[in-house]
Amino acid sequence: MSDEPAYAESLFASRHLRWAPLHAWRTARWKLVDAPRPELFDLANDPRELHDLAAADPGRVADFRRPLRAALKTQTPDASTMVDAEAAERLRALGYIGGGAPWSPEAASSLRDPKDMLPLLKHLERGMEMERIDPATAVRELTVVLEDAPEAVLPRRHRAIALAAEGRHDEAISDMRTLEKAGALTAEDFVVLGDCLRLAGRTQEALAALDRASALQPQLIVPWLTRANTLVKAGRTDEATSAFERALAISPEHSEALRGLGDLAFVRGDMTAAAGFYARVLAAAPLDAAAMVKLGVVRMRGGQRDEAVALFRKAIELEPRNGEALLYMAGAMASAGRPADAIPYFNQALAAGMRTPMVLNGLGLTRLDLGDEAGALVALRESLAKDPQQPQIVEIVARLQRQKR
Repeated sequence: MSDEPAYAESLFASRHLRWAPLHAWRTARWKLVDAPRPELFDLANDPRELHDLAAADPGRVADFRRPLRAALKTQTPDASTMVDAEAAERLRALGYIGGGAPWSPEAASSLRDPKDMLPLLKHLERGMEMERIDPATAVRELTVVLEDAPEAVLPRRHRAIALAAEGRHDEAISDMRTLEKAGALTAEDFVVLGDCLRLAGRTQEALAALDRASALQPQLIVPWLTRANTLVKAGRTDEATSAFERALAISPEHSEALRGLGDLAFVRGDMTAAAGFYARVLAAAPLDAAAMVKLGVVRMRGGQRDEAVALFRKAIELEPRNGEALLYMAGAMASAGRPADAIPYFNQALAAGMRTPMVLNGLGLTRLDLGDEAGALVALRESLAKDPQQPQIVEIVARLQRQKR
């Protein structure tokens, strides 16, 4: 190997954990790792770098540090100065561009040495691995890291995601706000914050967070979809429509945006527009069972029962436990005067986890049509246990109980 010096760096800990960066300077024989606790290796006699000689040879450490630190002070400009704002934000989100003050040996020496933090990294890896699979475990693992290193950005970000997956939205918001104060939120982070705020019922704060995400990355579609869903929940349908349309301007055949516009058209009674949006979803994604079900409901409303049944049947073939498809198929059978054919679909919907008053009432009334008063009473009583405020069902149950006596 040539004795021309070579430079190397590891900035993951600096970018994502707010620990010290690692910089290395090596020749054919020697390698210095410059960190709060420097390491020096004689590669000719110790190629596996098992014996740190820094404490024994401080003069050589100083000799290597001088050219290394001189090179760092004259390094090329940050990549963010050479690309447009959107590309810079994407690079920053991936960790290729850092934030904060320029590197200085004084600042770096006051940070925690990543080599000393290896036990915490095991908890970090475990937490990130489990954040979607087992969020409770992820929260515990990431909390271990944060209790020891509260300044670390990455575990706090991933703990927020795990907390959100557990439904602990206020705690997730708290973690995200901590990162926001530290200037560490990317556009994607602001989307997570916005979604947590939406689910916590804090609509205006959610919209403000999503504005920040869109300002950072104008062509990112997720903030517009989250904004639209937030506005739908708040009953602000005209604004929701505009947000879905803005999402479509970014990605013209995006299925979630098309489905959202279809749902809004359905709610306002414009079945033609709703059908058009759902059909566009299916044109782009022919196996989208949810769009099939929604288009089937529109066809039922339009009196096109055979087309609706065909759509429901195909959705069930694709997703045998699709509760909505099973429910609407049962309803189609019942409304066609085929109650015996409807019963199995109602039962399958219940087995798929849809034990709602709508399903139970459909099953109970269909059993009643077949003369099964005892079976009807069981289903309708369960429906009332879930929602006692159903006057018609209360009346039917009372009548069946009187007849039973």
